[in-house]
Amino acid sequence: MDRQKRRAFQAHHFCLPVISDEASKINMNIDIKEHLNPKVVHHCLRLFEIKHYPECAHTAMKQVEINFNKKCGLKSFTPISHTIKTMFTPGKGVRLKVPFGEEEQEYAQELFKGAFKYYRNYTAHQQDNITMDIALRVMFIASELLDLLDACNLSLEELGGIKEIKNVLGIDDNNRLEELLSFVDGSWIADDVCDGFFEDLAKRGFTVDQYEKLFELNIVCYEEKPYKPDESELDLPERIGFFELTDIGKEIIETIKN
Repeated sequence: MDRQKRRAFQAHHFCLPVISDEASKINMNIDIKEHLNPKVVHHCLRLFEIKHYPECAHTAMKQVEINFNKKCGLKSFTPISHTIKTMFTPGKGVRLKVPFGEEEQEYAQELFKGAFKYYRNYTAHQQDNITMDIALRVMFIASELLDLLDACNLSLEELGGIKEIKNVLGIDDNNRLEELLSFVDGSWIADDVCDGFFEDLAKRGFTVDQYEKLFELNIVCYEEKPYKPDESELDLPERIGFFELTDIGKEIIETIKN
């Protein structure tokens, strides 16, 4: 019995879905990097690719531990077993980012506690048993837990520091980098009319490509807000969008000035 007939037989007798050869090939071509948390991609994916599966899995769960402690405001390393029991209790203020709705917060916390303890202990103490399949599974679990922590952006250090930021942007010195960030920070666009903004950007010697990379690196964010004008104003815009530096952007400016 060939593969397709076997699938049809199983679907008929065991109520399993029939998956065509074409669909199987599509699934096999999925780029897992697109579905992993950026911190897992940064710290773990290379380990997975070179088949260091135990280290890959352990590093993934270690990232969850590090970022949980950061969310709790702990500056020095503290074993998560000492904090996880207390930080999810009512009144402690640690809330997860729950995509399915805030009403699922309690269940998300239970998921986080159980999944972390199970996989963290296993990856720390059963490394000889960690195969490719287990490492892959752990990377996805760690991604889910990091997403719940809202730890979805790389830090300045993880991005390679200011030196690498300048390299990506094609900027040679710190003063030019500070000039670009200071210009963008606080700029605004009314009703999506952005010609003037990009003209001013070009006059300062910066490019649209550099502007776009600021968003890719999570250095700048943009938010539209309803406009509340003075009564005397004419030709009022309906909405205004504001550019603002992210925490990483602010850290870059602070580091350059110091």
